[in-house]
Amino acid sequence: MAVAVLTPKEIDYNGAEAYSDTADYVAATAVDGFEFLNDGKTMVNIKNDSGAVNLTVTIDVPNVCDYGGTTVHDITITIPFGDDWMIGPLPTHIFNAPDTGKVTMRLSAFADVTACAFKMA
Repeated sequence: MAVAVLTPKEIDYNGAEAYSDTADYVAATAVDGFEFLNDGKTMVNIKNDSGAVNLTVTIDVPNVCDYGGTTVHDITITIPFGDDWMIGPLPTHIFNAPDTGKVTMRLSAFADVTACAFKMA
């Protein structure tokens, strides 16, 4: 299996539909999770319907983090079963992979987990 690629949906003053059953939401296909091109103004909505368990989302931090130190460390978020969470925006100099410009979010489970990226206009 591979990482599921999210195509950011543009959101502006008119808003954007954020209902997790729309076609804009992509199902996770593996614990490899999701990836998306990040411009620093992109947020991700992740919906956890993964069988009554909490979902751990690990955001790869491939660069030196300027939040509380000078080391590279991943960020971990726990999403309770049945919840959907907005994550971001994610600063590019910390979260973007240097070779691709993408952010990668790995998952502790993938069945019944969906996500959609939203890009601020």
